[in-house]
Amino acid sequence: MAIAVRHKEGLREAVLEFPPGPQPRYGAPQLKASQIAPELVAKAIASAFLAGWEPLSRGKTVAIVVDATGG
Repeated sequence: MAIAVRHKEGLREAVLEFPPGPQPRYGAPQLKASQIAPELVAKAIASAFLAGWEPLSRGKTVAIVVDATGG
């Protein structure tokens, strides 16, 4: 699963890619972005900053792969 984040005043977007979780059983729906814990998203955004994402700079969208804990 991936979610796109953008700073309110920023020009550059980041796509945070999370590893796939366990497959749902018996045709259950896939996990949606709204079901990801806000704490996990906050940690993933902090990891994006550490990886070099500069939301106020110009440039292409940055894709960042994070682990299951958001790190």
